[in-house]
Amino acid sequence: METALREDPVDEPFALMRRREAALERFLNLFCGREDCFARQWADRKEGTQGYVPVRRPMTTADVLDHVQGRKTYGIYLLQRDSRVRLGVVDADLASQLRGGKLTAAQREQVRREKDYLLTRLPEMAQERGLPCLTEFSGGKGFHFWFFFQAPLEAAPVREALRNLVKRVAPDLSTFNLEVFPKQDRLAGKGLGNLVKLPLGIHRATGKPSFFLHVADRSPWVQMEALAKVPAIRKEAVERAAGGSDPAQVVVHPRHAEWAKAFPELAVLSERCAALGQILAGCRQSRTLSVREEKVLLGTVGFLPRARTLLHHVFRELPDYNPHLLDYKLSRLRGTPLGCKRIHSLLDMAGDLCTFSKPSPYPHPLLHWPEWSDEAAGPKSEKVSNLRDAIEVLRDAMETVTRFLPPP
Repeated sequence: METALREDPVDEPFALMRRREAALERFLNLFCGREDCFARQWADRKEGTQGYVPVRRPMTTADVLDHVQGRKTYGIYLLQRDSRVRLGVVDADLASQLRGGKLTAAQREQVRREKDYLLTRLPEMAQERGLPCLTEFSGGKGFHFWFFFQAPLEAAPVREALRNLVKRVAPDLSTFNLEVFPKQDRLAGKGLGNLVKLPLGIHRATGKPSFFLHVADRSPWVQMEALAKVPAIRKEAVERAAGGSDPAQVVVHPRHAEWAKAFPELAVLSERCAALGQILAGCRQSRTLSVREEKVLLGTVGFLPRARTLLHHVFRELPDYNPHLLDYKLSRLRGTPLGCKRIHSLLDMAGDLCTFSKPSPYPHPLLHWPEWSDEAAGPKSEKVSNLRDAIEVLRDAMETVTRFLPPP
């Protein structure tokens, strides 16, 4: 035993070296683009310019090491010489009008809300279609969603599958633009096709490192170790997704299926209403709601028959969850659910309003729920016509609050 203990410190540097060599090799095999060429990123921060220059030779593990250690930054051309691909990417960039200058408080709030929605909803929808992905902060102005395939595939079905995915998410976003890579079905002439910057490097224009969001430790070597468990996508899943994904064949993540079964109202509203989908995505990431977001949730979900169960489930994920205060707020709801126009105004949303299977003179998100009827809404707010009535209403409110206070 003593001999083994003495030998461990001696062997440790070699074990670490072997693990790192394996990690570099794994990275090289995963992020595999064109076989005989890759690209090096350059940037002139004073001039505000950047670009890539081709490196016309195969990439090696030494290049990967330079990349992850920040000495150089590389990108890969996704299309191989036979126009097949080993991976695909959805690139989400912050809209150009929101870069550079100072944003208003409303713009910052909208970007934050849509970012939470994007980072939650797109991977979930991809997983449901059998297309699991890794999400990376690019170090620049957005995120990359990486899709890895078991074997090289024709580019056309890959692009179609990812475009179908983007079509489901993009209409709900106004602050992010989504692009699918590769951008070509086949190479033409001597062209190399479009490239994507590799993850875990330094973005030369911003000086920021990129990292995978699912790994808490952002050091490059820990991030690279996490690549040992990357799920590979089957050809059949890509073909189904490219063909529109037959609902009977969609693979739903067990955790999401369990949540949708327990709270079908939330699942339906999240999918069909962009505003509620964005807010609920933020709740699932346990971030604090703004006053307006809370108002929208209470003013919609609060009118459903299972409002108390649903909202306690949602608010329980938040850092400032107070069950007694939530019960009080629910007890004060009156009137009808918030309408779509009012919600868009509260959240400064610029997108189109939802469309409903049954036209309504007063459109609101709960019309998406098949079991909703306007008779389910609560009574109209009572109108206070004089000071005596106002005092009576105030007394009732104080009594309600008192019931939730802890004993002295």
